[in-house]
Amino acid sequence: MSKSGKFYIKAAEEKDIPLALNLRKKLFRDTGVPEQAFQENLDSLLLQEYTNAYKKNDMLHFFAYDREFDEQPAAVAGLLLKRDFPYYLFKPGFYGWVIDVYTEHEYRGRGLATMLLEKVSLWGQAKGVEELKLISASENARRIYENFGFRPTWEMSMNVGGHRTYNDYIDLGKGI
Repeated sequence: MSKSGKFYIKAAEEKDIPLALNLRKKLFRDTGVPEQAFQENLDSLLLQEYTNAYKKNDMLHFFAYDREFDEQPAAVAGLLLKRDFPYYLFKPGFYGWVIDVYTEHEYRGRGLATMLLEKVSLWGQAKGVEELKLISASENARRIYENFGFRPTWEMSMNVGGHRTYNDYIDLGKGI
């Protein structure tokens, strides 16, 4: 557990997955992704994926708690080790995918996301991660990530299905 003034940071355990998933739902709502865009069994899919990743030690979340109101976290950030193509062809064979970065509205602007990014970055480095990647869902988030050291890359997206995709929803919600 890390302490920083009014807040403290705690690494999640497998039993904390539902808490991380609850904050993830708030993140989706804030980015304007409607419920109907998700698989009908979203909750069970996420719980299964997160549980499997935690059991393999391929995922970890950190929570920031307000010392005065520490029943619920003020913010969360996580990291998932990903081994998808073509990245598994290059050393070390995986990268860190930053996930679930969310700060409750009343705690925004206090540096919690940056503190949590530092924790997930250090955890990733300890696991051998050479590169961190993420999706930035808003201009405010983009500024935080760029100030932390992230840079835009070459990745591009094209909708070929005719229905809104996750990237479409993010692009529509740039004002959050």
